[in-house]
Amino acid sequence: MKNDLRGPCPYGTANWLSKITFWWAFPLFRYGFRHPLTQDHLYDVLPEDQSDLLGDRMEKSWNAHLKKCEDKGKKPSLYWAVIAEFKWEWGINGIFLVASEGIRITQPYLIGRIISYFQPGSTLSQTEVYIYATVVAVSHILQLIVNPRYFFNCDHIALKMKVAVASLIYRKILKMSSWSKHSTTSGKIINHLSTDLEKFRYTIDSFHFCWLGPLEIVAILYLLYQQIGLVSLLTLAVTLVLLPLQFMLGWIYGKLRMKIGAAGDKRIHLMNQIIAGMRVIKMYCWEKPFSEIVFNIRGWEVSEIWKANIAKSINIGLFQSASVVISMALFGTAWYTGIPLSAQRIYSTLGWVFCLRLTIFLFMMYLVEDNKQLASSLKRIQSFLTVEDMKVFSESEGTTKSMEKEGVSVSIRDMTASWLGHHPQDKEGVADKLLDQELNEAFSLRNIDLEVKKGELLAVVGPVGSGKTSLLLSLLKELPSETGQVCVQGTVGYMAQTPWVMSGTFQANVLFGENVEQERYRKVLHACALYKDLELMRLGDQTLVGERGLLLSGGQKARLTLARTVYREADVYLLDDPLGAVDTEVGSHLFQRCICELLEGKTRILVTHQLQYLRSADRIVVLDEGKIVCVGTYDELVKQGTEFSSILTKHDKDIEEKDERQEKLVNEQREKNTKAVDDGEFAETGGIGWNVYKDYYLSGRPWLYLPLTLFLLVIAHAAYGYGDWHLAKWAELSDSLNVKAQNGSYPLYPVVNTLNQTLGLNTLYNITPILQTNNSTPEGSLIITQGDELMQQYLVAMSVFVVGISLFSLVYFRMSVIISKRLHNNMFQVVMGAKTHFFDSNPVGRILNKFARDLGLIDSVIPSLTNIVLEIVICLAMQIGITFIINPFLLLPLTPLVIVIYLIRLFSLPTTRNMKRLEAMTQSPIFSHISDTLVGLQSIRALGMSRKFLRDFDRFQDRHTSAFFLFLSANRWFSLRSLFFLDVYFVLVILLSLVLRDMIGLSGGLFGMALNYLLTMADPFEIMMRISADLNTQMTSVERIISYTKLEQEAPKVSDSPPPSSWPQIGDIKLVNVGLQYSSDTDQVLHNITCLINSREKIGIVGRTGAGKSSLIAALLRLAEPTGEIYIDDVNVLKIGLHELRNKISVIPQDPILFSGNLRKNLDPFEEYTDDQLWMALEQVQLKVKVQSEREGLYMEVSDSGQNLSVGQRQLVCLARAILRQNNILVLDEATANVDHNTDRLIQETIRIRFKNCTVLTVAHRIHTIMDSSRVMVFNQGKLVEFDTPYQLLQIEDGFFRNLVQQTGKAQAKVLQRLAEKYHKERF
Repeated sequence: MKNDLRGPCPYGTANWLSKITFWWAFPLFRYGFRHPLTQDHLYDVLPEDQSDLLGDRMEKSWNAHLKKCEDKGKKPSLYWAVIAEFKWEWGINGIFLVASEGIRITQPYLIGRIISYFQPGSTLSQTEVYIYATVVAVSHILQLIVNPRYFFNCDHIALKMKVAVASLIYRKILKMSSWSKHSTTSGKIINHLSTDLEKFRYTIDSFHFCWLGPLEIVAILYLLYQQIGLVSLLTLAVTLVLLPLQFMLGWIYGKLRMKIGAAGDKRIHLMNQIIAGMRVIKMYCWEKPFSEIVFNIRGWEVSEIWKANIAKSINIGLFQSASVVISMALFGTAWYTGIPLSAQRIYSTLGWVFCLRLTIFLFMMYLVEDNKQLASSLKRIQSFLTVEDMKVFSESEGTTKSMEKEGVSVSIRDMTASWLGHHPQDKEGVADKLLDQELNEAFSLRNIDLEVKKGELLAVVGPVGSGKTSLLLSLLKELPSETGQVCVQGTVGYMAQTPWVMSGTFQANVLFGENVEQERYRKVLHACALYKDLELMRLGDQTLVGERGLLLSGGQKARLTLARTVYREADVYLLDDPLGAVDTEVGSHLFQRCICELLEGKTRILVTHQLQYLRSADRIVVLDEGKIVCVGTYDELVKQGTEFSSILTKHDKDIEEKDERQEKLVNEQREKNTKAVDDGEFAETGGIGWNVYKDYYLSGRPWLYLPLTLFLLVIAHAAYGYGDWHLAKWAELSDSLNVKAQNGSYPLYPVVNTLNQTLGLNTLYNITPILQTNNSTPEGSLIITQGDELMQQYLVAMSVFVVGISLFSLVYFRMSVIISKRLHNNMFQVVMGAKTHFFDSNPVGRILNKFARDLGLIDSVIPSLTNIVLEIVICLAMQIGITFIINPFLLLPLTPLVIVIYLIRLFSLPTTRNMKRLEAMTQSPIFSHISDTLVGLQSIRALGMSRKFLRDFDRFQDRHTSAFFLFLSANRWFSLRSLFFLDVYFVLVILLSLVLRDMIGLSGGLFGMALNYLLTMADPFEIMMRISADLNTQMTSVERIISYTKLEQEAPKVSDSPPPSSWPQIGDIKLVNVGLQYSSDTDQVLHNITCLINSREKIGIVGRTGAGKSSLIAALLRLAEPTGEIYIDDVNVLKIGLHELRNKISVIPQDPILFSGNLRKNLDPFEEYTDDQLWMALEQVQLKVKVQSEREGLYMEVSDSGQNLSVGQRQLVCLARAILRQNNILVLDEATANVDHNTDRLIQETIRIRFKNCTVLTVAHRIHTIMDSSRVMVFNQGKLVEFDTPYQLLQIEDGFFRNLVQQTGKAQAKVLQRLAEKYHKERF
């Protein structure tokens, strides 16, 4: 079938009838029934819903609101700003609600008139009753038009509000200052969009009840007074008791939800760090302490969820019981006082009480509960929207002309800049303690004077923390100057120190929104040494690079980032250490071909640690502690004899490509890169099987709670039906009693006579008072006695219902809390025990999504949905069953009705389910785009791409809006048709009952009961059908979480026969035919490695990227299970527990990972060591002075990933961890890859002294660091090709090691050869 679904949405051009009936959506259902729907089948977004228009509108409104509040001295409120901006939309929509509620209130009166036709002695003619029946039918059709339209419009308005505020958030991201960026995280912002903005959808439909609710109370009270007199005041009394109680519970629930949100944020924040640092956690055997922290936080969260559920279950119980309690009060009082009520009056009263139940006890409850949550959510968003924006500076015209005349591209005059001087007071608590800590340690740039000529290549060098990156950020105006002047002539290209790769294709990352110029594109790829990489990728430059370049190595990401920077034509290029992540050969190519040749004639400011390239720079700037120490050419600096000159001569070294932990992925993904990578998360199709429901309930002690909840629910509704039946019988007796009283057969109750005299009830009830009260007949006494028994049974049954339905919600939510807790714990334990390949092959966001969104749905949404569906199913079963008992002929129209509705559901469910999945799919790119934007914000602004990224965001959001609008429409299409056939059935029941009245002998009481059930059945039925479809979709979260409880696990942590506690005493390592394969679908990365490492040997491990260096470490630590045999002191480590092995090997990883918290926890999470031992370890790594300078000492705060410490300091903390463990085997996995030369030297010296008597394995990053090794292992393509002393390896002609040394350059190679010879002579 041809796909004709693309293009403009038909809703925009549909006529009013098509919009009301949602007929315009039929082609979508027709196609969706036969074919799976994909994003290609989405219509264009409606013009009124476009993200850019709504964003402009909201931005203008928010700015006006801020100005107005500032002028009046009031606090701004995003909540009221949004409500005010969309006031016309939701205000006019209220007309539909007024019409719907008006119709709802008139229906009980009309039903009452029809019921009176079945009462004994009815004066209503057949013509009149058919007129009433016709009016009832018309009223249902009208309500069918206005009611779904109101709720659909509410959902549509909520969608607009959500889009508008989301656009406002993204625009703020693009404008906020670099300081403000540190005060938030991508997780918080994504939480705003995924959770906070969802509150709009559940709040808008209750807005109008703040004024309509009180009016309805007055109207219904008046109608009740007309029916039952002063007794109706009891309705007001019960309402005044229950309503404040509901409001209070709603307020409590809102408060508890805020606490749940805080606990969830804390847990997700920690989970983010755990998942990102899982390799380190496994290496250090820290699973247990982190598990305890997570379980403690989760315990707190679950405790708050249970408290919230108690409030919610009581509130649901009040809602379910409100109409019953009011009815019991009214009819019980009428019975006790002897007020005669006819079936007509009873069921008209019940109809109005039901209206009151929906309006007051449901919608007004939601009005308080949901608005409280929405206001809290928007307050959190507002705190983000009010952070400081980036300051915009304009260059003075005189300065610009002067620079142009003198041929100067960059001019800095007496500039002082600091992060401390440019942040406002934190009124909203945006910056937390960690940020304050970071700011307190921030340095300043002081008194910077510098001019850079056009076309000049200026190199900037200096130790870590000297201010190199800050200097570039000051040129970008990201770090605003406090004093002095900064001017940059022309456009700027910027490459950040951390390579930044967007989700998308390789080519899209290079072009970055620019048009393709084939010649320039080709030159850039060649200059950035990317052609070889593209040849290895099956899809070439159309290959998807994954989330943040997940599928690329560190060197590939760096070169891709450089290619993006240089592809864009600019006058000034700011390059922050672009050569730090590539090996010597590639680095030389990038410097010569890209920086020197491709960018020749451009002004280039190059920050670098690769000092071998400084000879080619026009000038060099040396920075230290935020000041320029010296400026000059290479020769001038050497002649000055500064410390810098000694650094130049001593540390011309090779840099090997970092990020070895991705080496296995690079090889694997070169073979497997496809366009399906990004959509892997949403590959599910088809429905949810019963197994998912079974697994869900089996997680929550089903043998206890499930039978108990079903028992309570069945008993409650059985009692409700039993009570209603007796109320109907009581109504019949009342009718009989009234007729006989009017005929003078026997007197009324004495109390009625008294009330008649005092209150004139004879006029109200149209009854002739009988004053003789002493001559009652036996028949009258019997009827009165029967009436008493019936009413007593009604009151008892309804009391059972109230207790049962309240306990049902409480027990059910208790079960749901247990289910949620156990699902989380099971998933968490399995994820913590999963193989490392799982974490390497899945993005952090994908794993985190299970612990955030999916678990959030299981915590709150799924329990509510299942509770509603179960309750409505049992209630409808009871009502239908009793209706059949009253009138078996009603089965005739019901059978085709059920078949028709089932077929409609069968026809529509594939489309509604797929639209929900598409809605989730189209939301994912929005989150990825925000995450990408936050990481690369400085690059985006520097390259002038803010508008392009805003357009991309609007495009992603429009896609999601289109999917969400179609999802809303699909839901209403289905519910409207279900309700239509239900209304047809209702009208048929009335007509059948009228036609068959005399044939089946229907009484007014039982017919009234049947009509009352049918009248109140429509809304619950429609809700059940819609919510059951929604539940079926939401259960995919359970499916995904259960799938994470079946992940492949590592070997056991402990074994039955552990090695002695003193093992290993010697430190010998023996490998026999060791092979390694990360997973069954990847290639083998190690092949038959056999060697012996003697005790106390210092072994260097070298090789090109992907050679297998880090894989050897992974095999030794069993991060992946190797084949062959590995012995440490004659113990086969493949046969002992993982913790028994890993605890005995100290590791300093390539990436120095720290966790937020305090420094002591980062050093010693098990609290095994004394403070003195910790201070001693810090002293040995020269961090003691730094830590002592902090007020908190060992308990100083550490921010996310240790961002408030430099890279070098973080690596020194990792070294201190190794020192504390005092193991006889130490592994360094490129531990000095990311640090400056001084820190590198400190680490090497500490290792030589502190680990002198240990066996040390060093994966070499800089070859000079392993020239003093006992022996060197040289790897190539997963094989051990050479293993000997450095000196002996250098003697091998055309040897692998010798080639590596020669690639460092002639001068450096000679230095390395002399070092090898020196150490060889010393040793032998």
